[in-house]
Amino acid sequence: MVICIAILLIVLLTKKEKVILDDEKKNDFVFIGNYHEKTILEDNYIFTNYDDFHNKIESDVLSEKDFKDNNYVLFSVMYDQCSESDITPVNYEFEGSNINVVITYTASCGVCAPENLYYLLKISKNYDKVNISKKYIANNNPYCNPNVSYKPLIYVYPEKEMDVTIKLGYENLLTTTYPKYNGSWKVHAYPNGNLIDEKGRTYYGLYWEGLNSINVDFSDGFIVKGSEVASFLEEKLSILGLNEREANEFIIYWLPKLEENKYNLIRFETIDNIDKEMPLYVNPTPDTIIRVLMEYKPLNSKINIKEQELIKVSRKGYTIVEWGGTLIK
Repeated sequence: MVICIAILLIVLLTKKEKVILDDEKKNDFVFIGNYHEKTILEDNYIFTNYDDFHNKIESDVLSEKDFKDNNYVLFSVMYDQCSESDITPVNYEFEGSNINVVITYTASCGVCAPENLYYLLKISKNYDKVNISKKYIANNNPYCNPNVSYKPLIYVYPEKEMDVTIKLGYENLLTTTYPKYNGSWKVHAYPNGNLIDEKGRTYYGLYWEGLNSINVDFSDGFIVKGSEVASFLEEKLSILGLNEREANEFIIYWLPKLEENKYNLIRFETIDNIDKEMPLYVNPTPDTIIRVLMEYKPLNSKINIKEQELIKVSRKGYTIVEWGGTLIK
């Protein structure tokens, strides 16, 4: 919570030994596909023979001879499908039976809905059980434009499948949209949140970014250590009505930007100001509309401020959820 991923680093197996991969070693990594909102198998799954691989994965990237001397372990990487960057494995280490995956990427202020990229890593036949953990590290985090609302993502949850039209009040302020916004979004929505556009493409959210001019009132808010941002957001986003999946996507996107600061001054904008800044029109009218806009300012030291009072939000019936954020100088 997504990301323009530039480089993928892998740490693997037996004695700890860092290896810079040459062209031959890069063949140890096998890309098997990108699956939006789909999981084929769990990370750590090891294929020990071709029949198992062929039955579970719809891909011809491996043959029977590939399994003669090797097994293959599966791992997934979250990827920003709007990025023009490729994922390139460059090195790995061996350490016990643990695989510590470190993913470095070029950070961006805005991002489209993420998808999973699946890779296989060639390992010895001696290993039939491993454990994968992953850590994402930004290698370039640009200073984002403070006059832009970043990553607003709209989710639609009808009680039964239906056609839904969503319109943003000030189209002239939009800077980026996905899928492309042409006066409105028209989608066929399902109770599980899946959205089908007029071309038959599936989405789980509607993404936009736009200029804003909200005069942020930091007379109240929260002072949060960078190291404590994740637990803070888990608690507050639950109060504001986000479910675990929505909160997870929010945190994945904002965590790298917030945890690098010693302290953060964080405030959640009122629904009245959000509606005034960018009106949201939905037809048919939902029973519940949740709009979360986080405003934050990096701090070098802790300051005293009145704690913001958040009102518990309940979801009922046909629901629309939107979240986003903005950096304040």
